[in-house]
Amino acid sequence: MRRSWNMTSRRIGSRLVVAVLTLCGLAAPAAANQVPFTATGTAVITGVTHLPGGLTQLDASVSGTATHLGNTTGPLTRIQDHQGNFVSTAVFVGANGTDSVFLTINGTFESSGSGKCVLTSTGTYTVTGGTGAFANATGSGTITTEIDKCAGTATGTYTGTISQPNSG
Repeated sequence: MRRSWNMTSRRIGSRLVVAVLTLCGLAAPAAANQVPFTATGTAVITGVTHLPGGLTQLDASVSGTATHLGNTTGPLTRIQDHQGNFVSTAVFVGANGTDSVFLTINGTFESSGSGKCVLTSTGTYTVTGGTGAFANATGSGTITTEIDKCAGTATGTYTGTISQPNSG
């Protein structure tokens, strides 16, 4: 009698484990197909704010082109310290005004050029969402930028991946 209870409880336990794993698999979101993403742009610095703790905030208006979006515009905010680190947020709004991609960027920079007007930056971006065809977008990649503080302009290139746009 003891043996049949043990076999029955093992079957129930095994079925329970399979059921739980199946439900967890169904509850987890499917991984989005990643496709190549490249964006290039220029920015006009619209504001510079010196923050407590030696931080500097740069606000900019960006225009350029991006894979899957075409011509883009949007805001960018960058906060940097005096040790050569920065974090930025950006929104690339597509030409149709409906599709947009949200980015968070982290990296390092160094001064270069005569007069120390130029900041050369490298880092990584993470896609944190979007709107329209890019709602819930994901992705990541690398960035390179050059900011000319004296001219109040910047250029940048983003290269990596983004989740395949929704067709709906």
